[in-house]
Parts: sequence; C-alpha cells; structure tokens
Amino acid sequence: MLDVIILKAASSIDFSKLKFNPENLTNGNDMKIKKIWLISFSPTRTSKSVIDALASGMSDIPRESLDLTYPDHVSDVEFAEDELVIIGAPVYAGRVAPLAAERMAAIRGKNTPAIIVVTYGNRDFEDALVELRDIAEKADLNPLAACTFIGEHSFSGPDTPIAVSRPDAVDLAVAKEFGVKIINKLTTIEDVAAAPRAHVPGNTPYKEAMGSLPFSPTVIESDCTQCEACLPTCPTGAISLKSQIEVDVDACIFCCACIKNCPEGAIIIDAAPLKEKRQWLYENCVERKEPELFL
Repeated sequence: MLDVIILKAASSIDFSKLKFNPENLTNGNDMKIKKIWLISFSPTRTSKSVIDALASGMSDIPRESLDLTYPDHVSDVEFAEDELVIIGAPVYAGRVAPLAAERMAAIRGKNTPAIIVVTYGNRDFEDALVELRDIAEKADLNPLAACTFIGEHSFSGPDTPIAVSRPDAVDLAVAKEFGVKIINKLTTIEDVAAAPRAHVPGNTPYKEAMGSLPFSPTVIESDCTQCEACLPTCPTGAISLKSQIEVDVDACIFCCACIKNCPEGAIIIDAAPLKEKRQWLYENCVERKEPELFL
C-alpha cells in the first residue's frame, strides 16, 4: 500500500496519515544510528538544501557529507549497517539526472538504511523516484523512506520565473519535520533487511531519458568580467577561461548552475528550442506543487 502525504502550501502536516504510531517509538531491540551520510548531486544546491533540512530534524547524530556534484568528487565509501544514508538528486525530464545516476552507481552500502530524495522544477518527477530507489537497492542500501521536493527550475529566469526560491522556508520546515518522523520510526526497527521498503510512484521500465542537448549556455562577452565565478560551479568541468569564457557543448549537461551563479548575468539560455521550452514551462507549471512524503 502506498503511504503518502501530499502537503498543502503553508498548511500543518498530518502525520497521522502515515502507518506509524509516534507514541510507540522504542522497543527492546532499538536500532541505533551512529552516523548520517548526506549524499548529493546538486549543481544548483536545491537537492542538498533538502537533505540538509531532513538531517537537521535528526537530533545530534554525527553527520558527514559526500558531494558527488563536482569532477573531483570522492565516491569510494562503504556505508555500515548502523549508519543512515540520505541521497538527494535532481530530476531531468522525469528521470534522475544522468550524471547523478552515473556517480551514485559507485557508492556501496552494507544492508544500510536509506532515505531517497528527488527535487524537480514544479513540472513532474515521473519515474525519477523509482529510478533512485533502484540505484539505492543496487548499492545494497535499503530505502525505508522517500520524498519529493520542488526546486527552482534550472530554466527559471527574471522573465520566466518557475518555482522561484524553492525549496522555500515552508518546504525546509516540512523536510525537517519529516526527518524527525523518519528517525523515530528507525528506532523501532529491529532488522533493516526485513523492514518494509517505502512504496513510491513511478514506472518500470522508466520513461525514455532525455538525450544530450546540442546546446550550451551562451556567454555575453560584453557583460562578462572574467571573474571566473562560473568555473567551479560546473559539474563536468565544461567551462574554461582562455581569451574568454568558453563552454564545451559536449561536456555541458545544461544544469544552468553557471547561469545562476554569474554575478553579472552574462551567461544566458539563448538556443531557440530551449527558450521555447522555458516559455512552455513558465506558462504551464505555475501552480505551486508541494512535497510528497513516503514512509
């Protein structure tokens, strides 16, 4: 059975809808979580902000972050049974961002409990949560809880705002409170391997993934001061400064982190097909969507 809360904006959270009794938090064989690992692929930092908020509701358990976003990421880590892994990734066209899936394939658990989190730009997460569940299970992680949150769309801009400033304070409060409920539930589990997995929506086989785009963001040379703020934001190292800032179209995944981090607004979406898609999203994805929680 699917246990889900679809939250209303700025409303209180009715956790009674979950199959979990918060009055019975302990038993004689409580599971003790010794460390929380925060694993993220998050070019615009939306997924990271959500998993950080989740962890903030989990008392004073020690935490360690593993950021898979950048080319110098470290992934050779094995997680133990008495640790908790929170994995966050963005949705690209209804699937886990391909580079996130590639880098997360290298992590390994050991019958380790996990929480899976996807963030999407107010359109739809489609098969991304199912895909992230499968990535986690392949890594010997046991996804006991899951959630989806909304992040500002990578195509959002001044003229076409799409989920601007999401996750916002309401979203992060929801994430923190959900973290409290998850850690309380974990204390009631005697055997992680036998514990029921979170049931999540989505389909297998997954929808067809978006292919590589034959475009990259455009640099307006007259506005660029060559401050190099964009260089370290790129997940693939596609940006370089020679005589001017250049973006390698073959390496670019169009996460738009460079656009959002340029202090001069000198990097823009200029390719006609992407401008049309951005306009469609602006016109059709206006209504605020809310987090969905699965426990």
